[in-house]
Amino acid sequence: MRVIVLASGSKGNATYIETNKTKILIDAGISYKQLKERLELNNIELTNLDAILVTHEHSDHVMHLASIAKKTNAKIYISSESFENLSYAVLNDLSLNKTFHINVEKRYAINDITFVPIQLFHDTKNAYGFLFKIENQNIAYITDTGHILPKYYGLLKQMNVLIIESNHDVEMLLNSNRDYRLKQRILSNKGHLSNDECCSIVKEIINANTKSIVLAHLSEECNKDEIARSSMQKIIDDSLFNPKLYIANQNHSVEIIMEDESA
Repeated sequence: MRVIVLASGSKGNATYIETNKTKILIDAGISYKQLKERLELNNIELTNLDAILVTHEHSDHVMHLASIAKKTNAKIYISSESFENLSYAVLNDLSLNKTFHINVEKRYAINDITFVPIQLFHDTKNAYGFLFKIENQNIAYITDTGHILPKYYGLLKQMNVLIIESNHDVEMLLNSNRDYRLKQRILSNKGHLSNDECCSIVKEIINANTKSIVLAHLSEECNKDEIARSSMQKIIDDSLFNPKLYIANQNHSVEIIMEDESA
């Protein structure tokens, strides 16, 4: 099994998950060409996908949804609220008979991959994170949210891989040239998780199950890899555990090799 964050950030998002039986994509915010090229760098030739899971309707997550679905014959899993608020440019090109509406906290199966959407909070009509059960591994994908409900913490403690937003450094954001309303939107409970908020959540859930942490959706203007990494490394060092720490990137992929990886 392979889990590869291909792109993460405001210019486009895509994460690839592959098992022996199944190939899926989380979000389709980069082009089919970029998708193929980044997978090829990881020795994966893209011919088809079983599914594309959509977190929400913002363009950096769905811009290339229709074209990738068409070229890979993928079925699209999306909430009805996000589907109804897709841009005309995206919606007009979708094959509706390949679109399946999903609901929060319901369990779904795609061959040997099962997943549950969890409710996130962003300035959209709807936003989902995903909890996956794949072979003997549990994986969480959580970005684009102002907060995470504490009721999910117990589930997150079961995750072996945690892909979680660490969007901005608050001081850098406040000192940036962004206008006041944008700053307030990002800082709100329907905005983005800061480095500090991400660290607080991980501090609550890190345990022996936590094998890998990927910090995702970092702002190119209001964050730095070294700041996000240093903040999270302190949490890891203060814990009794030693997960691998990765920083997702807008311009290149980050691959996680699972402990039971045979590929």
